[in-house]
Amino acid sequence: MIVGYNIYKYYKNSFGCDSVLAKELYLDSNLKELMEYPDNAFPFGIWQDDFNKTVGQILNYHWHETIEMNVLLNGTLDYRLADQRFVLNEGDTMIVYSNSLHGAALREKADSAEMLTIVFSADLLTGGAGTIYQKYFQALSAEGFLGKKFEHNSEMGREMYGLLTDLAATEEGIGYELRVLSKLSRIWEKLFIHLMEQQKKPVSKRSEKYEKEIKDVMNYVQQNYMERVTIQTICQHTGISRSECFRIFARFTQKKPMEYINDYRMSMAVALMLNTSWTVDRIAQECGFKNASYFGKLFKERFNQTPKKYRINQRKEERAIG
Repeated sequence: MIVGYNIYKYYKNSFGCDSVLAKELYLDSNLKELMEYPDNAFPFGIWQDDFNKTVGQILNYHWHETIEMNVLLNGTLDYRLADQRFVLNEGDTMIVYSNSLHGAALREKADSAEMLTIVFSADLLTGGAGTIYQKYFQALSAEGFLGKKFEHNSEMGREMYGLLTDLAATEEGIGYELRVLSKLSRIWEKLFIHLMEQQKKPVSKRSEKYEKEIKDVMNYVQQNYMERVTIQTICQHTGISRSECFRIFARFTQKKPMEYINDYRMSMAVALMLNTSWTVDRIAQECGFKNASYFGKLFKERFNQTPKKYRINQRKEERAIG
């Protein structure tokens, strides 16, 4: 199992999210997220992701069996769905179907963004089988449906925004689960009818070949980022050619291989800065940077301050929040 980090904050807000500085993202060797819920017998969860240049700006590629629904509350994000790239602006919503590889990053020159995230298992509405599953979920799986973006200024976008924020604000207490199920059913009905009206077959189909390649590459990077990773070692361990390696990174990340690898290392380093008392030298070593001086140079380019100063400032902010 890989233990990665999504570098964003959880904190108290109107949707009831709890506060921590960096969320651990548990992945298996195939980049599948091992989801945890407040109640594992009721697979439904809500949280708020905070992307910013101070704490972090990347939600690394992953996938899960649950369905994910996002609302961008403010800011601007680059959202990746398999090899597709979307720009999410404030008020836009994004539906990510189960088993779809996805990730997000703060847009260049953007300072921050906040995204509401809701995940649920289709089993909540279907019981795992039967007519509802076959007609309204399996039909989408059979077509290779990945997901869909709804812009805030469209009729469907405004409707989805209202439905999702209303779902997130559901009051707890007696009948909470029943209210959630009722609202989820309404959302899925609206979405499914919209998809059927817009096209006979939902677009944005997955490419199994490219998905396998990117999963192999990302898994190798995430398993070995603390070691010496080169384009040659990636190609040797995944069986792809050098040119294909560059194409995969360009298609999925819009970056060169080593740029992405250093970005991933930096995301892990920031998490360790926030969650451990390790020295800067040890963090640089643990994250695969060739030396602490090189790590410090890249860190200052990214955050406009030294690692030591960054840690001091973040600890001050944490104490101020309480």
